[in-house]
Amino acid sequence: MRRFSLALLLTILTANSALTLSAQEAKKDAPKAAAPAAAPATAPAAAPAAAPATAPAAAEPKKVVEAPLKPITPEVEAKLEAARKAVAELVVAAEDAGLVETSINQPPILDLLITGRATDLRELKKAAADRIGVSPEVFGAWFTGQGKAKDALGGLEIKPQNDVRIIQPAKGLSDWYEKRANILNTYVAQARSTKAAETAKKVEEAKAAEAAAKKAAEPKKAEAPKAEVKKEEPKKAEAPKAEVKKEEPKKK
Repeated sequence: MRRFSLALLLTILTANSALTLSAQEAKKDAPKAAAPAAAPATAPAAAPAAAPATAPAAAEPKKVVEAPLKPITPEVEAKLEAARKAVAELVVAAEDAGLVETSINQPPILDLLITGRATDLRELKKAAADRIGVSPEVFGAWFTGQGKAKDALGGLEIKPQNDVRIIQPAKGLSDWYEKRANILNTYVAQARSTKAAETAKKVEEAKAAEAAAKKAAEPKKAEAPKAEVKKEEPKKAEAPKAEVKKEEPKKK
C-alpha cells in the first residue's frame, strides 16, 4: 500500500515537472508579440472659431421734446368768454322753446349747434331693437358719469354698457359730421375774412404812423433869409398948386 502511494506521488510530481518544462519551452518558442503600433499623431486642434462680433447695441430712440403750450392770449380768452356766454343763452332759449329732451347733464352742445335741438332721451326711450344710437357727445357723457339719474328720467333706467351706443355712420353719423363741417366752414371763412381786413387796416395805420413819426424826426431845412422890405417913407405934403384960371371965351 505504501509502495503504491509513493509510486503515485512520484508519478504526479513527474507529470507536473514535465508540464512545467513543456510550458516554459512553449513560451520560449512562441514569437514575441508585435509591439503595439504607435498611436497616430493627432491632428493639431483646430483654433477655436472667433466669436462673432457682437451686434452694436440698438440706438435708443431719441426722446421727442415737446414744445411748451402757448399761452392763451387775451384776445382768445375774450372770444372764449363770448362764445360760452352765447352757448349758454342758446341752451336756455332751446329749453324754453321745448327743443331739448336730453338724458345727460347739460344738453349736448354740438347737437344744438348742428341740428338746433337735443333729443337723445327720445332715442333711449325706444326699444333696444329700434334704437339707432346717440351722438358721440351723449355717448361720452354716459360713460363718464354724466348721465341723468333714474328719477330725473321719469323712472327710465339706463345702463350705459347695454343701452348707450354711438349712432353708426350709415345711419346718420356721417351726415351729422358733414353738417358740422359745413356750418363751421361758413362761419370760419367769414371770421378769417373779417380778421384779414382788420389786420390789413392795422398794417396801413401802422405804416402811416411810422411815416409821420419819421417825417417829424427829420431836421428842418434852414429857410433862405427873406429880402428886407424897405419901409416906404411917408410922402411929404406937396404945396397946393396955383389954380389956373380958365380963360373965358372972348366975346365976338
